[in-house]
Amino acid sequence: MRDESMSIRSLGLTFIYLLLLGFGMTFLVGCGNSLSKQDPPKATATQPVQGVPAAMIPATANLSTSDLDAAIKDNKGWQIIDIRESREFAAGHIKMALNRPLGALENNLAQISKDKDIVLIDLNGTRSESAWQVLIKKGYDPNKVKVLTGGMLQWNGIVSAAGSNSSGENNNSGNTAATPKPEVAGVVGGC
Repeated sequence: MRDESMSIRSLGLTFIYLLLLGFGMTFLVGCGNSLSKQDPPKATATQPVQGVPAAMIPATANLSTSDLDAAIKDNKGWQIIDIRESREFAAGHIKMALNRPLGALENNLAQISKDKDIVLIDLNGTRSESAWQVLIKKGYDPNKVKVLTGGMLQWNGIVSAAGSNSSGENNNSGNTAATPKPEVAGVVGGC
């Protein structure tokens, strides 16, 4: 009886260990997004998402974290749309952001005003570019739709601004990896 109890406990602990290992690997590897693939803040290519062909977004569609921070402080009334999945959003987001996941973005267009400036946010900026393409195809003004360069990783100071280097040259964004923004609720997680 005691051996059976020990065997069940060992199985349970092994199962928990494997779950934690699997979760850890997912967290370490991510969902196919690499931090080393940071694009410069010029026109960038995107992955096709939900039938949207790969295209270029103009350099004017990129918004730096310092520009977004200034707009929030100046209360410019921009719509901040976080297109990450709800579990990612719940793990940490900008307080003023609305969660409209990319997969359901087209179903939520009635909740996104065409009259206001829009800032699209995801984890690292990649999915936001796809969301930008979706909104433009649906008739939104390309001059009013912006993509937060570097996404929540850059907003939180986890990665530095694109184009920065170790020689200390100015990257025009005014943001460094050491200055996370205080408006984040929770922690960043997910893909």
